[in-house]
Amino acid sequence: MRIAASPAPYAPSLHPGSPGRWDRDSIVDALGAWANEVGRAPRRQDWSGERPQSAAPAQRKWMREHPRWPSSSCVANHFGSWSKALQAADLPARCLTFEESVAERVETAWRLAAAGHTLRTIADQLGVSVSSVNNYLRAHACPDCGGPVTNPRAARCRTCTAHEPTTPRAWKRDGVREAIREWQLEHGRPPRYREWTPSRTEPGRWEAESPRWPSAAVVCELYCEHGDPWNAALADAGAEIRFRRWSDDAIRAALAGFWARTARAPEAADLRTEAWQGPTAPTIRRRYGTIERAWDLLGPVPVSPG
Repeated sequence: MRIAASPAPYAPSLHPGSPGRWDRDSIVDALGAWANEVGRAPRRQDWSGERPQSAAPAQRKWMREHPRWPSSSCVANHFGSWSKALQAADLPARCLTFEESVAERVETAWRLAAAGHTLRTIADQLGVSVSSVNNYLRAHACPDCGGPVTNPRAARCRTCTAHEPTTPRAWKRDGVREAIREWQLEHGRPPRYREWTPSRTEPGRWEAESPRWPSAAVVCELYCEHGDPWNAALADAGAEIRFRRWSDDAIRAALAGFWARTARAPEAADLRTEAWQGPTAPTIRRRYGTIERAWDLLGPVPVSPG
């Protein structure tokens, strides 16, 4: 009797399957097919090879059948977020905003755990991840207000630490790597530079959850010996880098191309137009401070002798 060979174990690769084989329509079809087979919409962590030693049954199915299904990072790359992909497929998407306060969710988690419910059941009822439930059950009281502190790295709650600046001394590379991985686990993609840049006019998740995440400035300070410190931090955390790494030579070529097309040096407003074919304004600002400074350093027009 011939014994069927066991399938090869899942092994992550740079481009599993055929590059470019997935588009928005095929991803929507895959989401629907998964929901029909499993009986529910896939969770982001189901479609990844992260932590295979502790993979849940759904994640083991994805790894066993890969590359039949796209990866979570591929889905997020096409749709911007995991939730938007589920919405496009008419599947229920997890909501990241809650009617209950953090204190109420922590109290509910404790009550359900005391009643013998599993972490997964509590997570499904609260609409959060299992890791969030673990943090709720390990929460301690804030010394300032007595509210729950759910971030295992924080000493005080989010309300009491809102808008407090973070400094390089408060963050080390180990913490930054962990934060990048945690963000990617929750969002299906690594953080963008602007998402970790505090804003008073358009506050977002970074401000709402401060000091859970380091600021972009802190990250770049910790990796300042690299030419592109933000992407260096993402690479150090093993995150996918989707944006081109602009070298000085590449930026010099973009400046020369702009000069050849317009017969002048670029200005800040030009970076938002089709005439500019170089890096984005945040990249210029992060690398050189201003486009004028970049031109002074790399521009093609020679300086007239004094």
